[in-house]
Amino acid sequence: MQKTVLIVSYSFPPMGLSGVVRTSKMAKALAKSGWNVVVLSATPKVYLTYDETLLQELIDAGVHIYSTPSKTPPKQDSSSPGWFERTIMKPFLGQVYFPDSAIRWKRMAIAAADGIMNDYDVSVILSVSPPLSNFVITDIIAERHQVPFILDYQDGWTKGMTVDHPQKQRSSAHMKLEHHLLNRAARIIVPSRIAKEQMIKDYRFLEHEDVMIIPAGFDRDDMVGVHLSNVHPSTMTIMHTGKADMTGHLPAFLQGFANVLKTSPDIQREVMISFPGIVDESLTSLIDKLGIRENVHQPGYIAHRDLFHAMSKADILLTESKSMYQIPRKIYEYIAMRKPLAIIAPEQSALASLAKESGAGLLLHDVHASSMETYIRSLHSSWKLRKLPNQVPGFSETFAMDNFVEDLSIALTKAIRIS
Repeated sequence: MQKTVLIVSYSFPPMGLSGVVRTSKMAKALAKSGWNVVVLSATPKVYLTYDETLLQELIDAGVHIYSTPSKTPPKQDSSSPGWFERTIMKPFLGQVYFPDSAIRWKRMAIAAADGIMNDYDVSVILSVSPPLSNFVITDIIAERHQVPFILDYQDGWTKGMTVDHPQKQRSSAHMKLEHHLLNRAARIIVPSRIAKEQMIKDYRFLEHEDVMIIPAGFDRDDMVGVHLSNVHPSTMTIMHTGKADMTGHLPAFLQGFANVLKTSPDIQREVMISFPGIVDESLTSLIDKLGIRENVHQPGYIAHRDLFHAMSKADILLTESKSMYQIPRKIYEYIAMRKPLAIIAPEQSALASLAKESGAGLLLHDVHASSMETYIRSLHSSWKLRKLPNQVPGFSETFAMDNFVEDLSIALTKAIRIS
């Protein structure tokens, strides 16, 4: 008899960007492996991106998607939140709503879940964060309908956050809630070994087998028809995909790039930076202010499947993170492309460790302006001499999604049996 899993995910296709891709690919993989997959999601007020290709492949795989309606017709707006929304409104809403502002979805989500439970014989629930309210809503649904659930942490929470913010005080209410949810969950999924070790350290009641490591991975289907050329182009292209904004190391990277171009005409002729995806207006303004417009390409959002064709034309794929334990989902798609990786991340972080293991990582830990300049010159020199590193043979195969779906399927089945 076919088993049914309900995936609770606030954000889901047709919304685009990497935040939803992991859940989308997981749902598709489970459906292809024999599960009846039902997804409960919200309809956002605003779509940063609308990706019909992600939605269509889910429909083709037989995934059933239920999106609760929005009070107002959704609109598409690729502009990022402004200063007031980021620095005033977001912290304010974080104080007003617990555990986050998405908890406003609770009443509508629970009502929709009641209908889904009437229509399908749901055996287990898989809840994905962020937002963390998904976990709270899942706990309520599971209790109402007496089904087990698994928590999928794409980001850390409360005690887990101490890895990145040791000075930040967590509220006892948050910690108490997380303790309750971890006790209730049949299994917990985290993206990296560092995240697992931290969680078990912080919550002593968790056993080793309670916490599973399942990276985001990549979908082999996205690679179909993608040609990886060995031709050495006349211009080196450094590509950063997804959302590009002012919050990470990209402003410093662009400043370092501008400094290099001022003193090195040869590099100015031979290096391009490409940002396929959503680029924050403030970052676009910085590009213009630095006078590097001719060396920066902004094609806008590219449909997920087409993005792989764009990446195939890049020489180096760039990503950055300030986190010790979070791994940007895009890194697994970069790994699938078997390209050199420019990684700006803390030393000993999960992202830096993964890049080292790949053999193709070009790492930078010091983000001062002079270090950025030296780093960019090093990238150009290695490219010019055709000495960019190659990925360890077979490394990318480790992160294909179909390698993880069996483990996830077993975890879901075990959760059903012990309930």
